Amino acid sequence: MRKITQHGISYLVVPFGTSRQLFLVAEPEENYLCSGDDTQGHGQTVSDWSRQIHCLFESCQTVLSREHFDENVAIIGHFFLADIGKKELVRQIFSEFFSKHSCVFTFIPQTPASGVVLSLELWAMTGGISQLIPISVKSPQSGFVVTAEFDDLRWFFIGEVRPDYLPIGAYSRSLDAFRRLGHELERNGFGLGQIVRTWIYQGHLVLPEGKTQRYKELNRARTDFFKGVEFLKDYLPLGHCGEVYPASTGIGADDVDVVLGAVAVSASRKDFTVVPLENPNQTSAFDYGAVYSPQSPKFSRAMAMAVENSCFIFVSGTASITESESRFPENPAKQTEQTLDNIAALIDGKNLEKHGISGFVCDLSHLRSARVYVKRPHELAMIKGVCDQRLGAIPTLYTIADVCRPELLVEIEGLVVVNR
Repeated sequence: MRKITQHGISYLVVPFGTSRQLFLVAEPEENYLCSGDDTQGHGQTVSDWSRQIHCLFESCQTVLSREHFDENVAIIGHFFLADIGKKELVRQIFSEFFSKHSCVFTFIPQTPASGVVLSLELWAMTGGISQLIPISVKSPQSGFVVTAEFDDLRWFFIGEVRPDYLPIGAYSRSLDAFRRLGHELERNGFGLGQIVRTWIYQGHLVLPEGKTQRYKELNRARTDFFKGVEFLKDYLPLGHCGEVYPASTGIGADDVDVVLGAVAVSASRKDFTVVPLENPNQTSAFDYGAVYSPQSPKFSRAMAMAVENSCFIFVSGTASITESESRFPENPAKQTEQTLDNIAALIDGKNLEKHGISGFVCDLSHLRSARVYVKRPHELAMIKGVCDQRLGAIPTLYTIADVCRPELLVEIEGLVVVNR
């Protein structure tokens, strides 16, 4: 089901099992101010910026209500901020509108490509949820956690995982953030091996650090943290062989620090299948040669989860790479085309069947939301034109960020839900 609203909001609602999943992207419209006076009930005048954010969240709340996401709702929110210093203000305003829901936040210091102060991506689920347990962790470094249960599946969502104040350097800070993620998983009855998706936002991603590069140090930390972990061994298709890692995006951010988010899943039912997907036209990232990173990036190209007649796919950050080589340097349009070709090959029904999940017809039309990272702002229109043509009117967020290789100009990730 497709729904598009005005006031800078687009969204879709689709079923997954007995749940309903809502994918929404929103931005404040220029000069869009809500009606009423200039106070928020406290006798204080608010800025135009704050008022726009109030209006944006009010519109989001209207969408949730209209689509009956009123009770037993879990919300995973990603906030992309041009000024990370406004994080606490955004958090406070969002909490005013969504206090009755169980919410996970991640605040990302990336400038929205459209030039607005804030871009918002929401993923909400409701319906069939038998248990919803919000856990607000007191330490801002430990993140925010929500667990939800439906269809005999137990989900773990965490955002805003930051390292302690003490370590310095990309390796130490990334490793400390991963350790905090592991602690929260354990504290909530999950293990590292149940992670299906991670997001890693690394400040100054491609800049040098000592004799190496910050992205390579991030890969070293991830490799060390994942060492010896057997991912999803209880849910893999019979006969599956090969390395297994979570889907992931490792992308640049505007500050110098790292922040993580993650999803983990456990199941008590026998027909739940989870399998990492690899692109037949690409070398697996974890098999990259040392020329790209001494410790290869430990992630799968996508992670597919199937239950009964539904399949949910986390598509990792994807770029214009075939085999292990970057393609079409200095050509943002062709890089975007190649990136979308890679995603299409990855989620294709034949590729799903090859990996052990059969019976689904799947292509780019089954993307329910997309996030497009643009390296150079002046190339946005060209990249957006290609995405509009290939993806249609799905909720799509555009933001400015460094990609892991200097020659890569665009990276795209997404969420897929397909039903038989």
